[in-house]
Amino acid sequence: MLAIVVTIDAVAGKEDDLIAALNDNASHSRQEPSCLKWEWSRHIDDPGRFAIYEVYTDREAFLAHKASEHFGHWVEASTPCMAEKVAGQFELTEPDSRSY
Repeated sequence: MLAIVVTIDAVAGKEDDLIAALNDNASHSRQEPSCLKWEWSRHIDDPGRFAIYEVYTDREAFLAHKASEHFGHWVEASTPCMAEKVAGQFELTEPDSRSY
C-alpha cells in the first residue's frame, strides 16, 4: 500500500477557499475504489496549516487518482491558496486495522 502525506501552509485569507477545495477533493477521492483512506486535518495551534493523509492500494492507483478530472479541479482550486506545500510518498508497512 502507498501512503501520501501532504502538509500545506495556506495563503493568509485563503483558508476557507482551501477548505472548500479539500472537501471537494475528499468527496471525489473517497469514491475511488483503490483509495482506501483520504483525510485532511487542520493544525490546532496554526489554523493556516493543513495536512492530508491518503492511502492507496498501490502506486498505480495513486497515479490514476492524479490523472482524474477531479484532481485537476483540485489543483486549479487549491494552487492559489497555497503558500507552501510539501508532499511525500511512503510505503505503508504496518497498517492499522482498527476503524473509528
